[in-house]
Amino acid sequence: MKDHVHERIGFREIDEHGNAVQAVSPHVPETAGPERKRVPVNPFIIALWVLDAGLAWFGMWALTNAISAMVGPMPVQSAESAQVNFMMFSNAPYALLGAALITAGLLFWHAVQWQKKRPTR
Repeated sequence: MKDHVHERIGFREIDEHGNAVQAVSPHVPETAGPERKRVPVNPFIIALWVLDAGLAWFGMWALTNAISAMVGPMPVQSAESAQVNFMMFSNAPYALLGAALITAGLLFWHAVQWQKKRPTR
C-alpha cells in the first residue's frame, strides 16, 4: 500500500481480516462519506402519540360505558357485566391520568425541540 503518510515508515494498517486499510493521517482531513438522510419525524414520538390517543379513548369509553350502565335504565344484568363495569370504572381514571401525563410529557418534549431550533439572543 502506498500512501504519503506511512510510505516512509514502512508499515501499513490492516483490518481484522488482514486486508489493507487506507491509512489516516492526523494532518490530512478524512474525506466525508455521503450525507445521511434524516427522517423529519421521530417514530417513537409518533408511537407515543398513538398510545396517548388510545389511552384517552379507552378511558373516556370505559368511564361513559360504566356510568351509563349504573345510571341508565335497569335491565336484567348478570354478575359478570357488573364485574366488568366495576373493572372499567376502576381503571378509567388511571387511563385518563396516564393519557394526561403522556400528553404533558410529549408537549414538553415538543417545546424543548422547538426551542433548540430557535436562535438564541
